[in-house]
Amino acid sequence: MKKQLLLIILPILLFSVTIQAQIVSDEVWDLGGNTSEFPAGDDYATTTTIRGLNIVPGGSTFGKREPNAQTWPDGYTSVNRFRGQGSSAVGTDGLPTRRYFRFEVGGAVAVKVWYRFSGTSTPRALIISDGNGNVLAKLDSPGDTDTRYLEVDYTGKGTDIHIFSSDNAVNYYKIEVSSTLLSNKDVNSKVSTHVQAVGNQVLVSNVTSATSINVYTLTGALVKSLRASSDTRFSLKSGFYIATVKTIEGEKSVKLLVR
Repeated sequence: MKKQLLLIILPILLFSVTIQAQIVSDEVWDLGGNTSEFPAGDDYATTTTIRGLNIVPGGSTFGKREPNAQTWPDGYTSVNRFRGQGSSAVGTDGLPTRRYFRFEVGGAVAVKVWYRFSGTSTPRALIISDGNGNVLAKLDSPGDTDTRYLEVDYTGKGTDIHIFSSDNAVNYYKIEVSSTLLSNKDVNSKVSTHVQAVGNQVLVSNVTSATSINVYTLTGALVKSLRASSDTRFSLKSGFYIATVKTIEGEKSVKLLVR
């Protein structure tokens, strides 16, 4: 009897430990740069788990790593790409059934994906969703293959996060999950130039030296670029942006909520 109970209990304990070990809060999976974890070649025809990241083909080949050097506006550079072999099928519950990434979180996190659309044909989109099929972030392709990133705060309870494409393939380069939400990130810097949003205006003040400012959407698209040698202002459409401010003092990033 004791032996039978042990045989029943042991798998349950092992299963519980496995589940707990898969919850992530601060991880970076560099698909395009870490050639030891993500070597060139493999099509991922079977589900593979790397530090909590589940790479799920769902009966199809998912993505081949192959040479592809790219540079993103935030400074990230790749040597390879995870080339999507097709779109993700999506069930009636809104969850992907093939060619998707999945990881489990225990609560609020920020998620960021560095990617490029693999072709100019449309429609195609990149989607981040929770375990209930709710779309957290989505970007429809504008018909280009530019370097982009999609990032979003998830503020709910523990769930699975899914990353996948619709209609056509996407090339993936890097995935990051952080316990520090985008809305709470520390942007302190020695750079004296102040950049802040007031209504639909972006005010640039306390300019003491030549200042270079680039403003990006959360998907990495450049929407404004300027150089300033004195205080100035400019307008933007309503939305959430990230501005990089560079002077001889250094560089910093500033969140802008334009109304």
